[in-house]
Amino acid sequence: MTDDRPRPVKTTQTSLALVRAVRESDGATLSELADRLELAKSTVHNHLHTLVDEGFLVRDGDTFHVGLQFLAFGEHARGRNPLYATARRHVYSLAETTGHEADFIVEENGRAYSLEYAIGESSRRSLSESSPFRAGNRFYMHNCASGKALLASMSESRVGEILERWGLPATTDHTITDEAELFDELEAIRRRGYAVNDEELIDGYRSIGAAVTDPDGEVVGAFSVGGPTYRMATDESTAEELAQLLRDEIGSLESTLF
Repeated sequence: MTDDRPRPVKTTQTSLALVRAVRESDGATLSELADRLELAKSTVHNHLHTLVDEGFLVRDGDTFHVGLQFLAFGEHARGRNPLYATARRHVYSLAETTGHEADFIVEENGRAYSLEYAIGESSRRSLSESSPFRAGNRFYMHNCASGKALLASMSESRVGEILERWGLPATTDHTITDEAELFDELEAIRRRGYAVNDEELIDGYRSIGAAVTDPDGEVVGAFSVGGPTYRMATDESTAEELAQLLRDEIGSLESTLF
């Protein structure tokens, strides 16, 4: 038998790896990138200058940064989601009402993407630059409230496909890494109607999330509110209060769109 699957294009992979590395480093030199990706400097040089010529990277002295050319692509991708414009308003409403960080998440290719993110007043006073929910960030679905809320609304077969592709990598000591445990957690989420992330994504961060579904019961996104553990209480009454705020916003969005 022959394998008809398309083969990855190595040069494209290299260019994308360089762009990711530049972004993650918030700027990097040619030598730093060559060392980080274990590539020849001549190879890195050619890729970097091609990316600069095309506007995807910019150069400041010896340091390369992500270029604004990506902005048009990102805005186009986000704007394609028919929920975005309406969901955006509800994200800001949640942030204002709760004082916490709020976000709207969608799933694409088995990963979670933050389409919109807002900061409430209490979070603004102690904002952490490490917040994972800034618009455009991508992460796994099993270790955050929004992602688990999405998984709980999917069929078991779809969840299985996602786990087969991406696994259950641990990002903290609290991350669920056992498949049976995750399925038990998803069943608990269905019963109570919301998901909880208790330091499973990053240490010291807690959040609550709930899914948005269309009239056919298909999941189309999820909202969450969260913040540092010292401001996000763990008692059930507080969680239920925040969950009700999420339900109210979701009900408002669903009544507007569907």
